[in-house]
Amino acid sequence: MKKLIVTLCVLFVVSCSSSSPAKRYFQLTSDFSQTEQPASQAVKDFIWIESVNVAPYLNTLGIVYQTNDVEYVTANNNLWASSLSQQITARVVHDLSMLLPGRLVSDKPLSKPVTTLKVFIDSFHGHYAGDALIKGRWIINHNDTMTVKNFNYVIRQSQDGYEDLVKTLSKGWQEEEVDLVKTTKL
Repeated sequence: MKKLIVTLCVLFVVSCSSSSPAKRYFQLTSDFSQTEQPASQAVKDFIWIESVNVAPYLNTLGIVYQTNDVEYVTANNNLWASSLSQQITARVVHDLSMLLPGRLVSDKPLSKPVTTLKVFIDSFHGHYAGDALIKGRWIINHNDTMTVKNFNYVIRQSQDGYEDLVKTLSKGWQEEEVDLVKTTKL
């Protein structure tokens, strides 16, 4: 009986001392976050971000990491602060507003848009070679003319870890937003 009580006490102490890792939440960043917008400004065009569609395997709160040529894992403790599609939508609205002064950019259909954007994200994850992968396409409808702009980025992480992965993905996404503005007639 004493052995049973001692064994149960030991098991209780061991189970109490082993704790699961803390969950960490990550948000995409933007270099444009520090830029001040004017209190008011006249706008000549309305750009509607109609949708941001992420591939089903990315449609999770866990950050995705490719471990080999055929396997992807979703982190249990390193999570997006909100869904990836919500974060990218917020980034596109904010950053295009900064990059395109004089245009109203919104993810809500406020009026008849001059330009409608849809984004399809096929890759937005870490890779076992130490890279961040971003791949997808924009569907741009500008004055009833449809254009498809593809993008594909492989960006080297400067260090290991989810924090650096999110910073690298943020940097790559910002590069794509700048390229979108430079190469299309928004």
